[in-house]
Amino acid sequence: MEEYPKYGQPFEPREFYHIYNSAVGKEKLFTSADNYKYFLDRFHFYTREVMSVYSFCLLGNHFHFSVKINDSSDNNEASEQLRKFFISYAKSYNNQECRSGSLFNKHLKRVKIKSDEQLIWTLYYIHRNPVHHKITADYKNYSWSSYRVLVSGKPTKLKREAVLELFPGTDGFMKFHDKNIEEDILNKKFTFWSLNRHGISIQSIHHLQFPYPDSSHSLAQPILEILCLTWLNPYP
Repeated sequence: MEEYPKYGQPFEPREFYHIYNSAVGKEKLFTSADNYKYFLDRFHFYTREVMSVYSFCLLGNHFHFSVKINDSSDNNEASEQLRKFFISYAKSYNNQECRSGSLFNKHLKRVKIKSDEQLIWTLYYIHRNPVHHKITADYKNYSWSSYRVLVSGKPTKLKREAVLELFPGTDGFMKFHDKNIEEDILNKKFTFWSLNRHGISIQSIHHLQFPYPDSSHSLAQPILEILCLTWLNPYP
């Protein structure tokens, strides 16, 4: 597999990027629902003129976005707007938490997306993060991800139409995610940590037996539904 450098790649007009970063040390980026909402609001405010957002996922101490740089934007402009965003959010969060100093790691990670195939897998990777990081077994209903907005008919500033054309359509988008989440489970990439809280004695998906190799009989879907959440996605 080709290795993609994570640091120092210049932003180029009309190109796609996976951008992500985390908080310094063991710090958190979000401690309340208002923090998540404010983060998304400020990100849109500062970046709306230089990039379009295709997907995102916010987690307790880090975030992911897939974006496309606008036609007229260059590396300096995109980087400067992101810098202003980080300063704005860090200042607000530091005031809230009575802390000082850097909040984000110094280097914003960025991976240039070079093909539709890589973009498709990046979208999936971003949406599976809540499962990968053991936040919830139901990525479809995770509040701070773009998945729910992309499959809904609600107004959004995300590039929903362009995303869905890649699969193609809403059904194709959902089936792609379902199929690959199930395959990740069958390949033992995910371990579920709290099923016993819901009356299930097993701690790990590794201990489950899957008697039916085809996805129509898989146990994966009921498992994914166990920890279903019902929050609304706040992306403006």
